[in-house]
Amino acid sequence: MYNSSIPQPASALKRSNSNSRPSNSRMSLAARPAYNQPDLMSTAKRDPSRYSARKSYAPSSQPPPSQRRSSVMRRSSMGVAAFSQMNSFFSSAASATVQRDPRPLKDSAYRHEIAAKIFEYVVNNGFELEMKHTLGPNSLKSPTQKDFSMVFQWLYKRLDPNYNFQKAIENEVLPILKTLRYPYASTITKSQLAAVGSMNSWPQFLGILHWMMELAVTMERFQSGEFDDAAAAEGVDIAAERIIFRYLTRCYSAWLVENDDHDEFLEEMAASFEDRQSGYKEELEMLESENEQLKKQLEEMDESADPLKKLEETRILLEGDKQKFVTYVERLELRIPKVTASNQKLKEEIEAVERELAELTAEKQSLQEAVDRQGLTPADIDRMNNDREKLSKSLSLISSKITEAKIQLAERESETSSKLEALERSVSRYNSLAYQIGIIPSSSRNAEGKDFELLILPTQTPENKLLADEVGYQPAQLLNRDLRHDIKPALNRLRQEIGARIHEAQDEAIKTQELIDRIVETLADKRDEVDTLHAKVRTAVDEYQELKETMAAEGNASNAEIEKLEKELASMRLNMSNGVLALEQRMQSVTIERDQLEHACHALREKFHGEVDKMLHEVIKFKVHIQESLENYENLAEEELAGNDTLLDS
Repeated sequence: MYNSSIPQPASALKRSNSNSRPSNSRMSLAARPAYNQPDLMSTAKRDPSRYSARKSYAPSSQPPPSQRRSSVMRRSSMGVAAFSQMNSFFSSAASATVQRDPRPLKDSAYRHEIAAKIFEYVVNNGFELEMKHTLGPNSLKSPTQKDFSMVFQWLYKRLDPNYNFQKAIENEVLPILKTLRYPYASTITKSQLAAVGSMNSWPQFLGILHWMMELAVTMERFQSGEFDDAAAAEGVDIAAERIIFRYLTRCYSAWLVENDDHDEFLEEMAASFEDRQSGYKEELEMLESENEQLKKQLEEMDESADPLKKLEETRILLEGDKQKFVTYVERLELRIPKVTASNQKLKEEIEAVERELAELTAEKQSLQEAVDRQGLTPADIDRMNNDREKLSKSLSLISSKITEAKIQLAERESETSSKLEALERSVSRYNSLAYQIGIIPSSSRNAEGKDFELLILPTQTPENKLLADEVGYQPAQLLNRDLRHDIKPALNRLRQEIGARIHEAQDEAIKTQELIDRIVETLADKRDEVDTLHAKVRTAVDEYQELKETMAAEGNASNAEIEKLEKELASMRLNMSNGVLALEQRMQSVTIERDQLEHACHALREKFHGEVDKMLHEVIKFKVHIQESLENYENLAEEELAGNDTLLDS
């Protein structure tokens, strides 16, 4: 017998006791199939002919050959030592007590569920193609003996592809289940195996098939590296153990087929570790580069100005702008009562016109009654009727024309009101922009005591009428300031002044840059001086060592002189360090000041140029448009009045 601690199945023990003939084949570690099964399956896929002579993990039903190699005892014990530290899906020995299956196999719903899982698994993994046997949807609900035999053999070949079934299935099931360490194998009897499809036996065998299916799925997941991914997700690196495990399993598989040359596996393991080491080196380089970038970012953040101070300055500016807008809104609210009073006055005028129209209608009715009371002949009545019809037609025509004129007048008034509102919006925008650039009010910095605020004169009168003396306003009478002769020249002068300020700021920046260049040159000279002093210090240290070696006998006097020189040297170093630090701080402050000036100059120039150009363009364009609209409206009104006068004269 083998000198091994691996438990053997009962059938193998009986055969070994009854037949003491030697054998030249090495038995597999039947109790540990789960360790090397994935690698053997993958090896078989890569090279089917390489390990074709490997024996199955299950106990063989054939008698052993007549000879045995003398190294079996030593190799067997080595295999046990190699795998004794690994965990397994199976226990080291079967329990002596009969275990009860906790699964609800008597429940029909549970049986249908696991039967559906088994059917789906075998169909999706090529069962019918491999076993040349067809399973129906109800084959696992009321199976035949052949259905169970085929499914059992196929599932076990998923675990041990090289096993050959040579006996009847009734004689193969129990040894295989005990080899697989099925927990409830002791509850199965041969009489149950003879009638697998009976109502009393089938739930238990369906549980066996489901357990074998889950074991096969677990082996496939292990082979695909899914458990490695789970370990990596938990932060456990098992790549090295995986490489060593693969090497040991392949060596053991080669040993089973009597192949003692394992150099190829050793070289493959060394190459795997080299690839792993190169990956760590690349990761280390990547982390170092990332660390350098983070250090640079940290230095830039340390050198930059305090962001809280910038935000505080921005907040102060925004609060100032808010106060300016509040003041402007208050001024607009003061104009609301004037506009409301003007609207009310227009309504009163409309009511007066309507009352006048009612009085004229009543007067017309009284005149008609007076004519009716007069005694007239039929001829006079006919003539008067004809005249009345003519006059009625003329009156209707005149009334329609008056109605059309009123409609056109209302349209013109609406159009004029919209034009006036557009003019008010443009003036309001101009005043807002002028307030932003500092020329409103007259006490502003850029106003120079002049009043640049635009007002629409017709809206400033108490009557707030659009027309003046029923003729209208000239373009110069709409605004309180002359845009062409007053506003535009002043804005041009302001633009020139801002340009001059920008040039002055640029000159100041150039001077600052020159100052920085001089400071940098001075700093370089100081650094040269520091290097020279360091050289002198090194020379002094060398001289000190020589003096110490040659004049050690001079005693306390020499030691006092050396201490004095050391103090002077420390003072020189301290002075040099302070000077360099002060120069570097000065250079940083000057550089920051130069950047701030350049940014402020650029922002101010862009802002003023854009706002002034846009404001001039909008004001001129709107002025021309208002002039053309008012002239057209004035001509049209004159034509309408002339037409009405002609019609009345006729």
